[in-house]
Parts: sequence; C-alpha cells; structure tokens
Amino acid sequence: MLKFLFFCVLCFASHRLAAQNNWTFMNDSYSGINSAALSPTQPFLNPNPWDVNLVSADLFLQNDYAYISKQSLLGILKTPIYTANPRQNFTGENNANVFDFYNKDNANLIFNSDILGPSFSMTANIKEKKYVFGIFSRLRTQSSVLDFDNYLRFGNEMVTQPPAYEMQPFGSTTMNWGEIGLNAATTIFPYSDKQWILGLNIKYEMGFDAANIISHKNIDLTVSEPAAGENPDLLNIYASNYDLAVNYITNYNSENKSYDYKQNGSGLGLDLGLTMINRNPREEDYQSRFSFNILDLGYVNFKNGINHSFANGSTVWLQNNPNLEDQKFESPEQYLKLLSQEAYGDENKSFVGNGFKIGLPTSVNLNYSQRIKENHFINFNWIQRVPVFENSLKRNNILNANYSVQKEAFGYGVSTTLSEYKNVQFGAYFRLGPLILGSENAFPILFQHKKLHAANFYMAIKFYPFWDNAFKRYNRQKCDCEK
Repeated sequence: MLKFLFFCVLCFASHRLAAQNNWTFMNDSYSGINSAALSPTQPFLNPNPWDVNLVSADLFLQNDYAYISKQSLLGILKTPIYTANPRQNFTGENNANVFDFYNKDNANLIFNSDILGPSFSMTANIKEKKYVFGIFSRLRTQSSVLDFDNYLRFGNEMVTQPPAYEMQPFGSTTMNWGEIGLNAATTIFPYSDKQWILGLNIKYEMGFDAANIISHKNIDLTVSEPAAGENPDLLNIYASNYDLAVNYITNYNSENKSYDYKQNGSGLGLDLGLTMINRNPREEDYQSRFSFNILDLGYVNFKNGINHSFANGSTVWLQNNPNLEDQKFESPEQYLKLLSQEAYGDENKSFVGNGFKIGLPTSVNLNYSQRIKENHFINFNWIQRVPVFENSLKRNNILNANYSVQKEAFGYGVSTTLSEYKNVQFGAYFRLGPLILGSENAFPILFQHKKLHAANFYMAIKFYPFWDNAFKRYNRQKCDCEK
C-alpha cells in the first residue's frame, strides 16, 4: 500500500516540470507554424507564403528513479523485461533487460507529450506591410517530479527501513490539456537599421485532467514489526504530523475502465516574442538573430475539481493495514475516502470543496542565431522557468546549442542540450520535404545503454511549397530595371 501511495505521487500527481521541444528543428526557418511554440515571431521568418502542419508529436522521458539495464529504446519493444530482486542477486548491475532502481536519496521523473494537430500559417500584405497569421491546435501533457524525497528506495533495495523517517515537504502539479491558438507576427520600428519583429500567441486552454499535491511540512514515518497474522515480509508503517492538500480531476471512467475526452476546465494563455534581425539587404539569409520570448502566461480553471485536505488527523497505518491492503482501488476518490476514514474516522471529512486552478508552465526563452555561411546556422537557446502561480506547472531549464543546414526542400542539424543544467544530451533532426524526424536525446533510441533511463523522439508531417518557394518565384519574375 505504501508503494502504491508514493507511486501515485511520483507518476501521477506529484509532477512539476515540463520537458523540451525539438529545438534544432524549431530554429529552422522552414519550421513554420511548428515553431510558434518556441517563439511566436519564428513563423514570420519562413520564406514560404504558407505552411500547413498535419500532425507532429514530441515525446520526452527522463528520470533517475528507475532504469532498464543494457538496453535501447527500440530493443525493449521486442525483449521481455524483468523486475530486479536484490535478495536473489538479480539486479540491473549483473543482468541485462532488468527494470531496476537508482535508489538515490531524491528522485527525478520527467515526462512530456506535445502533439501539434492540424495547424497552418500564411503571409498577408496589408497596406504594403507584411504580416504572418496562423492557427494551431495542440494537445499537451506534462508530468514530472524534481527532488522528491525517495522513501521508496528502502523497499526497492529490500533493506531494513529506518525506525523513524521525516519525509521532506514537496509541491507538485500535473495536467493534460488542449490548446487552440492564434499566432500573429509583423515588423515594428520601420526606421531602425535592424529588422524588429513582434509576435504573439493567444491561446484558449481546455483542461481535461489535472492533479495537484502539496505537502506543507515533514511527514513523520515510523515502522514496527508485523504482528501475528500480518504479512511477515512487510513492516508496519505509520504516517503522522502530516499536512497534505490534494486536488484532482480526471476523465478516466473506473467503472468502464475507459477514458472519455471531455473538457473539465478552461482558461487563456499568452505567448509574447520580440526578435531583432541583422540582415544584409542583398542576401536572403539573415546575418544574426536575437529573440526574447515569454511563453505560457495563463492558467486553467477546473471549477468541478475535487479538493481534499489531510491535516491534524490521527496517525495513519499505511502498510500492512487490512483496511487498505485488501482493497481493490477503482478510483482516486475511493482511495482518498479510505485515507479520510483512517485519519478522521469519517470518509467524507477530508473533502473540502470543489474547484482549483493550474498555472501554465511559464518560462522565458532567449534565442540567438548566427549565419556561418549560406544556409548554415549556429543557434543557442536558453529556457528558464518562471512560475507565476503557486500551483503552476514548471518546465525544465534548458541550455541548447545546435548547428543546422536550412534549405528549401531539406534541412538537417545536430545539437547538444543541458537539461536542468546537469543532464547532457545529444540529438539531431532531418527534414526532407513533408517529413521531419528528430530527437534531442537520440543515442538511447538506437544504442544499448548500461542504464536506459531517458529518451526523446520528434516526428512531424507537414506541407509547404518546398518545391516552389517565394524566393524562386521572385527570381523568375521579369525585371523592368534599366540595363
């Protein structure tokens, strides 16, 4: 039961960071509407007059809680995976294809899914001034935990747990939501010797699922030997001195064991961007580019969300408790009511009302791009989280450097990323006509790792006139200039 409790905290409700996008591709001038998530000004740089995204998906996983030994991401699709058993000396250290644990004092788990649905952008000339307008649809899931007190390591190591343990406070948030957004960008400061571009995304947010757990102080965990008739392999574990707030809402139907997509929350989001470009008027490519962006300002309001509070209650028997161990849990609410019964003698006592808000993963993005030679660019990205609300999602901090070759029909590049200023990753992307493939952490996909614990994959299918771009059409136009 204790593992179930903390597993839910780690993998469902105790999450607070967002993950990364495919930075290398999004720095490509031909990325079009796909790049609006990085900077609302970036679609303005597209040489093409229009751009259509059919679907793109960015999946990211990184953790230092568990790993699969001596395996690659593609390898686990066709190989049975076994769980470690330290008592039998069956671990990831001495066997391949074993699901094992790092057993660090603190655990980190980051998962992100970002799907861009049907979206488009187009160029318009209004009163001899260029504008770019776009509409995008997006489905996002962010779920992670950073520096979570890893009390589970004692059970994972199958060693004696300390008689008394203080679990450190934590605050965490997770959300699954959709976006419908409008992108717009144009030039400002017409008399400057630089080109200045102002862009914005206005987004309607549709919340589907969300959870927020906050532990305001240390939780005291104590153990005792099992009594006669109790499971001799499990210690009795008790929790006291807790002050825990739990808010959640989900579309999972426990009775039918199915998921029904329906909107449970709504809100507004805003992205702002300002880009300065140094351009040689005689060349199509810019010489350098600097961009400042504020992303994901806003929140989602879940009016019918369920709120529970556990504070100043009795000591709760978490492990070996027959009232909990013998139960088949069908829903979070059933479990919370059982905890309320244990803490207060009343299954409804912990319920404190409905409604909560989840802040978007607000961040600042700085980007610098330098032309090396024709079609060749080096790019730098810095993402720093700046949470606005107490219950905000918090995306991970990113330092990224990439080198890309950007041509009409194809592009490619390589990158290196420092995630959370400590995890080094290497990646690449390839764009060939309508197909884009990439990863900011490519090695785990193809090559076996001693401890496979992270992976990232990006794919997009889109249409744009790579066969006949605006620059080519311009060159085909007849010139009436004087000879």
